[in-house]
Amino acid sequence: MTDDISTYSVKCRTCRTRFTVHLFGSHEKNLFLVDKKDWYCEACKQEYARQQAAKLAGAQESSGFPALQGTPKQVPWAEKLRAELINKLDYLQKTLKFEDESQKALSAMAFDQFRDAWREKADAKWWIDQRRMTVRDISRRVAEISAALEKR
Repeated sequence: MTDDISTYSVKCRTCRTRFTVHLFGSHEKNLFLVDKKDWYCEACKQEYARQQAAKLAGAQESSGFPALQGTPKQVPWAEKLRAELINKLDYLQKTLKFEDESQKALSAMAFDQFRDAWREKADAKWWIDQRRMTVRDISRRVAEISAALEKR
């Protein structure tokens, strides 16, 4: 069964400009979507993405991370990815349990070194390339740094 593509005129919820959308499915379902969904034009979507990226960048810069360099499409995406990775790092650091204070201090130094290495990364492409990094990957790298510090 193939559905026809139907074209509908909708209004942007923010700026109230009219634009067209193409929807698949039954006419009744599409009319429901046209009436009930919040529609946003491309300009408003881009402005929202820019505002969110600026908010993330401000929060990250206040914690010592540099402004990202890259194309206009890369930077907002990389800002979001960097925020997610920083959240993973913070989550890992907060959930660790230690047997004694010396282990806790060693771990804190390893996390600081790891975070400092990330602070040197100002290229948006680098953050995009790291988007698949998991908490396990971060944990493994922090453990390596911790082992190197322990040998000193």
